[in-house]
Parts: sequence; structure tokens; C-alpha cells
Amino acid sequence: MSRHSLQMFTEGRSFSGYERDKLFLNNGDGTFADCSDLSACDDPNDGRGVIAADFDDDGDVDLFIHHTQRERHSLQRNELGTGGGFLKLRLRATTGQYEAIGATVVVHGPHGPVADVMSRGAGFVSCQVPELVFGLGAAEGARVEVLWPGGAREDFGTVAAGTRALLVEGTGKPEGFAARPRPLPDPLPLGLKVEVGDALGVLLMKGDGGEVEVVDLAALADGDELWINFWASFCAPCVAELPLLERIDGTRGRRVVLVSADAPSDVLRARTIAKKRAPTLRRYFIASDCQEVEGAVKLSAIVDLERLPIPTTLVVSAEGVLLRVIRGPVREE
Repeated sequence: MSRHSLQMFTEGRSFSGYERDKLFLNNGDGTFADCSDLSACDDPNDGRGVIAADFDDDGDVDLFIHHTQRERHSLQRNELGTGGGFLKLRLRATTGQYEAIGATVVVHGPHGPVADVMSRGAGFVSCQVPELVFGLGAAEGARVEVLWPGGAREDFGTVAAGTRALLVEGTGKPEGFAARPRPLPDPLPLGLKVEVGDALGVLLMKGDGGEVEVVDLAALADGDELWINFWASFCAPCVAELPLLERIDGTRGRRVVLVSADAPSDVLRARTIAKKRAPTLRRYFIASDCQEVEGAVKLSAIVDLERLPIPTTLVVSAEGVLLRVIRGPVREE
């Protein structure tokens, strides 16, 4: 195994230079809108496989993405579609391979005929579920034709919008099948692996001197609210708000600590800036290379620093429970 591959699989390094994934929305007029950032699909991990399927059975297609490194998967839930303006079709061939792989389904919808192929394989090292989903917009139904792998063309007539149908070769009549809705969980806040109400517990971080510390957030709060401010020396708004954070510390039952998102090579600069602009605040740094400690978790267990917008401040109760998340610079209350 090459050194690059070893770093990719053991350290989470990128194979493609952290090139972010893209998602484009069809505007319906021959153009596409780049909605990668708004959809949170612009993941910095190396996507190497994707399954487009209606995982929650609500009539639109969601995306399940496999990434090469870090053993990560992500499920992107499609929330754009509403109502019953879709057809979900499955095929059953009687004169060849039973899944009708290679069949072409043509749906004569509101904007003319649209075709899709039952391929069971799509994209790089990816597959396709054995059903096809067609959007109909506001149309009440659409005529459906199937070109079977053997060459026969069959008309199944007009199928009502919102129908889930099995098309059996030679019958000419769609057979409905029951919906099986499976609500998908709401996504976590951007850049966080925890949500409001979760206990954050005990974390492993590096102290100001570079030593690994086991940090009990409840003990650190000492009966007050604990404000954990994620910042970086390269972030101008982060640096600008440091004096304000120092003024907040110790007032109205609030304690403030700083957690730097700087790379190891920039820790010295971050330490210097923090000492100058907020000299009394306790400072912590990422401890990604430390050994596991029983009862404590690394910072990466609660925060995805590659996706976390900074500055971000986590407000934690005296018991170590996440109360709220402040996005962007703190405002004096």
C-alpha cells in the first residue's frame, strides 16, 4: 500500500484534495442551479458511490453516499417534493430476466415523454434499486409505456399521480402495491454530531501547553453555563470577538473557554493571538492524535470541524447538557 493510501485510510486524508461533492437542481428550462452548499451535499470527503432511491417512500429520490476514507456514509434526505405528483414503478418480465433489466419505461408527463432504464447499475461502483420514480408536478396522471428487453412495446394506459405500481409484462394493466413510509430522522445541526438536549460528557483535548487533558465539562462549568467557543486564528470574526468573550466570562453565570480549530502547524499562532486578545480565558486545542481514554471521547465525536462554521459557540448547562448553539459572532446580551 502506498504512503498516500495509508494516510487516506488511517488518518482520513483526502484522495481528491478535499474536492467537494456537487448537487445541481434542474430548473425545468434546460438550465441547472448549483445548490451544493444550501443542500449540505458539498461534503469534503471523497464520494465513491451513491444510491439514488426513495428511502422514506414519500415519492422523491434521496441520496445515500459512500465515502472512501473515514468509513463514512451520508444520507441526504430530499425535502423538495410535496404532494402526490409522482409515479413509482416496478417491473416484472415474463419472457426473460425477471427484474426486466434493460427495459425502458416511457412516461408521457406534463412536459412530454420522459424515459428511464431499469439498469440496476448506475455510476461508479454504484447500483440502482429495482424501481423507477418519475415526477409529474401538478399533473393528475400520465400514460406509461414499457419497451421490454425482448423488444416488445407495451402500453399500460394512464396511471394516476401518486400511484405505486408493478408493471407485469403481457398484462397491460398496472398492479398497485402499498406504500411503506419510513420517516427519516431530522439532520443534526451543521458541523455537529450532537443536538440540543444531548449530554456532552467528558472530552479529550490538548491544553495550552500541548498536553492531553481529560476535560469534564460539568466540572469546568462549576455550576454556571459553559460557553465553548470554536474559533481559529485565520478567522477574522473569531479573532475580533475574543475581547468580548473575555468580558462575558464570569458574568451572569457564564464561563467561557476557547477551542481552536487551527491545524497543528498553526497552534503557536493561535496561542499567541488568544493570549493577547483574551489572556484570561482557558484555551484548548484539538487532540486528534491522542490515545483513547476510558470514559472520555475525542472532540471529533461531537464536532465535525471540517463542516462546522466558525465562530460557533456551544452553550452547555452546569450539568454538561447542550442548551443552544450560537452561530456566528457572539452578541452581548
